[in-house]
Parts: sequence; C-alpha cells; structure tokens
Amino acid sequence: MDFIIKNHHKENYTMIYNKFIQDKKLNLELKGFGVYLLSKPPNWVININQLSYDLSVGKDKVLRLINRMIELGYMYRYKKEVAFVGKGELKNLYYFCDDKELLNKTTEPFRSVATTPQLSLSTFPSLESPNMDTTPLDTTVVTTPIMENNSHNNTSNYKEVIEKENNYQKETILTNNLSIRTYLKDILDNTTIVNLLNARPDLKVDEFKKLYEMVNLEFKAGLCNNINACLIKAANGKWNFRYNIINNEDLKIHRVLKGKLNYYIDYFSIGSCSKNEILTKFLNECQKYDENLVNPYYKQLKEKLESN
Repeated sequence: MDFIIKNHHKENYTMIYNKFIQDKKLNLELKGFGVYLLSKPPNWVININQLSYDLSVGKDKVLRLINRMIELGYMYRYKKEVAFVGKGELKNLYYFCDDKELLNKTTEPFRSVATTPQLSLSTFPSLESPNMDTTPLDTTVVTTPIMENNSHNNTSNYKEVIEKENNYQKETILTNNLSIRTYLKDILDNTTIVNLLNARPDLKVDEFKKLYEMVNLEFKAGLCNNINACLIKAANGKWNFRYNIINNEDLKIHRVLKGKLNYYIDYFSIGSCSKNEILTKFLNECQKYDENLVNPYYKQLKEKLESN
C-alpha cells in the first residue's frame, strides 16, 4: 500500500529537484518559500514587496529568507552599477533555482563581473528579477500542483525591465573604436554601455566626454532624474538640454531642493511620520523659494511616498 500518494498531472504541476527538498540545511520555511518561487513562470519577476503581500509576511522576513537562500547557494542577487535609480527602474535583480550548479552556470556572466553583497534588512528594491530559462533535470523529482494562469505572471508589469536584461545578455553592436568601450567601462554600467553604443556605434571618446558633461549638468540642475536614461536619450537625439537657460542662483536652489527631496524620502522610510506630515514639513522648509521651482520636487516627493 502506498503511503505517499503522488499525482500524475500532465499540466498545472511543478518539477522540484529532490536534492533541494532533501537538503537538511533548508528548514521547512525555506523549502516552502522555494516551492512557491518554483511554482511561478520562469520570467516571473521576484519582487520583495509583492512576495510580502502574496505570502502575508513582513518584508524583513522575505529579505531574511532571500539572504539565507543566497548564503546556501540557491539564489543570486545581481546588483547593477547605476549612478541613480529612477522610478520603476531596477538596481537589484534576483535569480532562483533549486539546482545550485544550474544557477551558477546561468548567472556566470554576472558573477564574472562582480560579486554582490547582501542587502541589509529594511532595504527593499522596487521590483526584481530577469528571465531565467531552465532545462528539465535528469533526476527523480517530486511534483506539486500549481496555477499557471497568465494572471499569475507579472512579466507584463515589468516588461521594460525584462527587455533591458534580455538586451544585456544578447549580442550587441560592437564599435570598431575599441578605446571607447575601455573608456566607458570605468564610468558606466554594462547595460548603459550597450544601449549607448547601440544608439551611437561610431561614438568617439571626445564626443562622449562632452555629452556626459552636459547630461551631468542637467542632473545637477534637477532637470533629469536619471543620468543613464538621459544619456541614452541624448545619444538618440531625443533629449532637449535645458541647463543653459537656468542662471547660477536657480541652480543653487535646485541643488538645495534636491537635497531636501532625498532627505525626506529617507526620513519617511524610518516610519516616524505620515505621508501628509512629510509633505507639510517639506513645503514649510521651501516657503522662501519660488513656487515654480518647488512644485516639481514636491510632486516627485508625493509620487515617491505614494509608491511606498
């Protein structure tokens, strides 16, 4: 008589590596967490906020589970080197697999660039994880039923993010001027270099220096939120530079307002004040400045608080 009754479903099921299930270093909580992730489609974006909501647990707990999975070799965090992370843009991307060797092989291109440290508790990126297609394993597996309804696939929510990661792994347009790639390597992350050279394959070092200087002036003046995104748009001829129309006094005010914006975003993360209290404090401190200069930063602050 069978005491372990196994189903024989041909659809709506998940394949799980027995070595993962029987790993004594994984407690029941970690195994359950891993099974939940494996029940999702390969291109499902791993997002701490969403996992916290779906699993009805705190974000700290989700992050502790992820960090432990990373320690045990079942997850990998790829931290992109970007100068500034804009709204909806990812900086930390997660990979998960129930086979450590397969995970190492899949993430080898990233590991060869840099090893990423663990995040501290209460540090939560917005949305995460690129595509990771795995092949069937020639080993005994256990099966658990899952829902494969498209509504459980959050890929469409992060289509732009996934496309960026796919572009990073695809063959790129190489420029004949190899010196520009060497030069850019010390300034930009790999994804931005790829996009930049796709937009301008014939870009020269001197041209880049001038372009990068102008983009930095835009950023310091508060006229763009993301240096890398602005750089790509400028390379494509889709960015209208506005820095030159701002006088030095306004530039100083922009720097002050940007500093206050970042301060109150961090202040809100502590959790000691409500959104309305933060917005009120920000406006009170900015009363002496021109309303037209303050409003864009107030709007950014409000959007940031509402997204958290």
